[in-house]
Amino acid sequence: MKTNIPALLSLQHGAVLPVFNRLPVKARVRDRGIDYCVLYCDRSGAALQRMDETQAAVTFSQADITEALNRPGNPMTIEKDFYAETKARARLKGADKLSAMNPSDQETVLKREYFVRSFYEMRADYRKKCRLARMDGMPLPPRVSKSRDSLLRVIPLISLKWRAHQLASSPKATYRTKEKTVTLVEPTPSTLKTWMQKMEENEFDPVFLRNQYRDERQEYFKADELVHLNAAIAAACSRTDPDLARIHDDMVTAMEAENNTRGAGDQLRIPCESTLRNRYTDLPEMKRDLAHNGKEAAKRKWQPEHGGIDVVRAGERVEVDDHETDLHTVLAMIGVWKTMSKTERAKVKRIRLWISAGIDVASRGLTALYVSARSPSNKSAMTVLEMSTRDKTDIARRLGCSTAWIQGGTIETIAVDSATYFANRSFRIAVNDMGTDLFLPPAGEAPWRGFIERWFRTLSHQMFNYFNGRTWGSSVEKGDYDSEAEADMIADQVAECLLRWAIDGYHNAPHSELNGSTPQNRWLELSRDYGVMPGPTGSLRTHLFGTHIKRTISKKGIRSAGLQFQSKELQKIRRRVGKTPVIARINNHNLGSLSVWTEDGWIEVPCVHQDLEGVSIWQWLAATEKLRLFNAENAKVSRGTLQATFLWLKNQAEMARLESGLLSPVLADEDYQRFEKSMDRTFDVVERPFEGEFRPKGEWHPSNELFAALGIHPVVYAAKKKSAKTAREEADTGGRPQLGTMPKQHEQEQEAHAHEPKGPVDDGTTVVRRITTNIFEN
Repeated sequence: MKTNIPALLSLQHGAVLPVFNRLPVKARVRDRGIDYCVLYCDRSGAALQRMDETQAAVTFSQADITEALNRPGNPMTIEKDFYAETKARARLKGADKLSAMNPSDQETVLKREYFVRSFYEMRADYRKKCRLARMDGMPLPPRVSKSRDSLLRVIPLISLKWRAHQLASSPKATYRTKEKTVTLVEPTPSTLKTWMQKMEENEFDPVFLRNQYRDERQEYFKADELVHLNAAIAAACSRTDPDLARIHDDMVTAMEAENNTRGAGDQLRIPCESTLRNRYTDLPEMKRDLAHNGKEAAKRKWQPEHGGIDVVRAGERVEVDDHETDLHTVLAMIGVWKTMSKTERAKVKRIRLWISAGIDVASRGLTALYVSARSPSNKSAMTVLEMSTRDKTDIARRLGCSTAWIQGGTIETIAVDSATYFANRSFRIAVNDMGTDLFLPPAGEAPWRGFIERWFRTLSHQMFNYFNGRTWGSSVEKGDYDSEAEADMIADQVAECLLRWAIDGYHNAPHSELNGSTPQNRWLELSRDYGVMPGPTGSLRTHLFGTHIKRTISKKGIRSAGLQFQSKELQKIRRRVGKTPVIARINNHNLGSLSVWTEDGWIEVPCVHQDLEGVSIWQWLAATEKLRLFNAENAKVSRGTLQATFLWLKNQAEMARLESGLLSPVLADEDYQRFEKSMDRTFDVVERPFEGEFRPKGEWHPSNELFAALGIHPVVYAAKKKSAKTAREEADTGGRPQLGTMPKQHEQEQEAHAHEPKGPVDDGTTVVRRITTNIFEN
C-alpha cells in the first residue's frame, strides 16, 4: 500500500484563515469619494482618519475592507506612502509619481536612477572584493568611491552599460523604421554626486531626480527690459501673420532710444531676435489664436464638446432668445421691396423688428414665436412663456396655415439668457409656480443655448427663400390698388410670414439633427412615447399669466377696465384691510371674474355683469367704443345688443388677430389704468332695446377714436420735412391733431367749417400699420 505523504502532512495543519489585507501606515485610502489616512492596521481591521474638516477617526474590519476592495464599479483604492513626508515634498516639486510626468521627464529620471544605482552596485562589489582580497592576501582592486578620480573612472563604464541597455531594449530596424541611435551620455562627477545626494535624502525615491529648471529658473531679464520684450510679443500676437524681424527692429529702436536717456551703468540689455522668436513660439497655441482671431473664434476652436444636451422628452428643455432685424432688410429679402413704388420706399420709416422665439430641444419644434417693433421687455418674455404652455392651432388656422401648431405644454426646464426682463419678478414667479426649472447661463455664453442660436441662423437663410416674393406677387398682379391702404398691411404680413414659414415650412422640413425626420413628426413621436405635461388651465392660468393689478376695494367691489367685480368674500376682505390696495390678477381672455390674493390664497371674484363671461379684454374695449360707452353721461345698452356685439366681434378677423397674441402681448396694470381714465362714468345694462342703439353688422376695424383713447403709438410714413414757414403757420392754427383726436379750433372756425365737405387725407401722414407690442403702449 502506497502512502500519500502530502495528504498526511496536510492533516496536521489547522484551517486556512481568511485573507489579511495589510494597509500600510500613512497610505491614502479613498472610499466612496472620501479620503482617509491609515493610522494602524492588523488582522482584526484598520484604524483610519478622515482627511476632511471633520478629522474623525473611523475603523474598518477586514471584512469591510475586502468587500470595499472588490466592490464593482467604485472600489476602494490604496496609495502607499501618500501622506509620507517624502511624497509630500515630491508633490511640492510638481509630481510624486513617475506616471504623472511627461515622457521626456520619465526618460530623464530613469536614466539618472540607473547611474546612481549602478554606482552603488559597483561600490558594494568593490567592498566585497576588498574583503576577500584581505583574507587571501591579494592586492586590492581599483577604488570605487565618491572621489573625483574614482568617479572619472567609473562614469564611462556606467555610460557604456546604459548605452548597451538602451540598444538591447529598442525594437529592431525594418525597411520602414530606422535603427535607433543612442547618444553616449557621461555626466560630470559633481552632477552624479548631486543625484546621489537627492536619492539618499529622500529614501531613494527617483521622482526627486526630475529636472526643476522650468519651475526654479529665475527670469534673466529685468523688469524694464521685460516691458519692451512683452510689448513686442503682444505686437506679434495682434496680427495673423506677424513679421517678427520687423517687430524686433522696432523693439531695438525703442530700447536704444531709452538707453540714450540712461546712464552708463543703467543700460538696458537688448534681447536678440531668436529670444523674441523663442518666447513667441513658447506661447500656447490657444493664446495665439485668442490674440489673432478674437475670443469667440478661439472659444469655438478650443472649447471642449461633450455631445450636447441629452434630452429625450418633448418639453423637457425649451430655449428662449431674441433676434433683431431691420424691416427694410426683411422686405428686400422676401421680395416685397421691389414691388413697392419709390414713393412708398421713401415714406416707410426704418423699423427694427424683434423676433422672440422658444424652441423645444428634443423635437426642434417651436413652442413660441412673437414679432414686435419694440425692444424685448417683460411683456414679450411673458408672451413667449404663455404661448409655450398651450396649443396654438387656433393662431395657425387664423393665419391660413395647413399644419396644426401643437407644440406646447408645461416645460420642465427653460433656458434663457441674462437679460433683465428674464430676471423680472413676474417672469420668475410664473416659471416657479409652473414647476419649471430656470436655467440661466453666464452672460455672453451663447453656446449654452446653442439650439435657439442655430435656429435664428436657419431663419435668416431659409425663411426668406421660402417666400421669395411670391406671397405678395408682382406689381402687374396687383393691378389698380390704393398704395396707401396697401402699405397699411406690409409689416403685418411680415409677422404673418414668419409664423406661416415656421408652422408650415420649418415644422414640416426634414431636419439633419433628427435623422431626416421633421420637427412636427418628432414632437408627435415623443408625445406618443413619453407624453407631454399639459399647460396651466383655469384659475391657475389666471394666477400665472393674468395681468397683475393693485386696487383698493370699495363698496362696489374692485374696478378694472371699467368693470366692477363684487362678492361677499371680497367685502369681508375690505372690512379687514380697509383702504389698503390688494393684489389681483385679471384674465385678458375672460373678464367674467378676477382673482384676488388673500393671506389664505387666491379667491375668485365674479364680474357684476354676467354677460362678460368668456369675453376678452379686446372684445370689451371694441364693444365699449362701438356702443358709445366712453365717458358718456347716462350711458346704457340693452342686454341683447351687448351679447350680439360680443358675438359679432368674436367672428371678426381683426379681433381674431388681437386675441391670438400675434401683435399684442400680455397687458400690464398701467394699460388697464389708462383705459379706465376713458371709463370714468358707469353704464347700465337694460333688458329691452331702445331707439338709436347700435346694431352690429358688416366688418369691424379698430377706429382712430379707440386708438387715440387707448394711447396707441402707430408707425406712420415718414413725412417730408416741413419748412420753417409751414411749421410756424401750423403752430399758429393749432397744428395737425393727433390720430383719433379732434383739432383744437376756435368756436368761429368750428362754425365756419361745420358744413364744408371733407377734403382728401394728407398722404404724408397716412398710417402704414398699427404695429406695436401692445395696443395700450404709450
